Amino acid sequence: MPRSGGAVIPMKDEVVILAGVRQPEKEPWEPFAAPVLDFLEQLSREIRRERRKYEQLAAFGFWCRRSHMEEFRKRYEDGRSRLGRGVVFHITASNVPVLFGYSLVMGLLAGNSCSVRISSKSREQDQILCRIMDRILTRPEYKGIRRRISVFSCQRYSLAVREALSDCAGCVVWGGDRTIMEIRCMRIRPDAVQLNFPDRYSICILDTLQLGNITEEELKNLAHRFYNDTYLLDQNACSSPAIVIWNQEEESKEAENARVRWWNAVDEEARSYDLTAHKAMAKYELLCRYAMTLDVETKISCYGNRLYTMELGDIPSDIDQLRGAFGMFFEYRGDWRKALTHLASGRLQTITYHGIEEQKIVDFVIKNHLFGVHRIVPAGRAAVMDPVWDGHDFIAVLSRQIGREAQDAFV
Repeated sequence: MPRSGGAVIPMKDEVVILAGVRQPEKEPWEPFAAPVLDFLEQLSREIRRERRKYEQLAAFGFWCRRSHMEEFRKRYEDGRSRLGRGVVFHITASNVPVLFGYSLVMGLLAGNSCSVRISSKSREQDQILCRIMDRILTRPEYKGIRRRISVFSCQRYSLAVREALSDCAGCVVWGGDRTIMEIRCMRIRPDAVQLNFPDRYSICILDTLQLGNITEEELKNLAHRFYNDTYLLDQNACSSPAIVIWNQEEESKEAENARVRWWNAVDEEARSYDLTAHKAMAKYELLCRYAMTLDVETKISCYGNRLYTMELGDIPSDIDQLRGAFGMFFEYRGDWRKALTHLASGRLQTITYHGIEEQKIVDFVIKNHLFGVHRIVPAGRAAVMDPVWDGHDFIAVLSRQIGREAQDAFV
């Protein structure tokens, strides 16, 4: 980004419209408007009809189906009057495929028009989604929705980004801490709401005893769900668990066998993972760096080239800096309550689990007033987008509630 005397100079560059229009209309709609749900149903059908090879894109198509969106709508049937805010501007990270699609849908469901900037280096899945979306939007029956969507690419610090920020009624930013701080330094409307999703990390709690007693079919199914949480996204998503906590009271041969059996099952599922030479080298370099710099005792295990694990003898002080990638995971053995107490910083986003009762985790978090812990979901559900994400309610924040006195109220 060019600078002059410490000031940021906006870049002039070409803006490429990938779906929709250049300037979306500002008129607010009611949340879960019928034309929005109709468009998303058609989008879902066409994605699934094309049977694309990308699992992330197929998952998005299944997620935005009409019946699922109706389930979301029912949550907000509380008698309160809501309208959208206008145009919501979205900036999404490029390392998580089709993330922009999920963010866009949340903005539309809340009753807004949406302007979405994606990187010119976005993944093929994003480009395919844009083409399908724009193809639908060119049809006469979706003319009204077309005027409410703009997906474009441009340079990161272009005038187009600054103009969108200065005129939006809301802003949603997915990215690292640095990106969010840079966006905060830009001019934005005083009344614009902001949803920022900065760097986070997540964990998975597995009960060793319970895992050792499940059938081969159950193990394979669980390993596949874990694969979806991690490998499908190259472990780039904040919701992808970086650490596996083995809940056990003491060490035993049975516990060791259960862990080895688990990782062998994960390695088997990972055989379909596209491990390029670049990914393999990056993973190996990451493993070496952690082995040299961590301030706790570690034990490295390799289950083939697609899976490395690094067992931690204790929980390091900078736990939120541990990041696996491309099939590298950290693991820790011990009581999950003790581990969670040390792990629960403000950056802890998602806890996935198996063999532990969800309510026990919820109760422990609340009773002990822990920081972080924005989501608690079963293993395999880490990446499933929900209107409540990172502790924020998309629909509540991106729409405005019209306050009214109760009919029987009096002065």
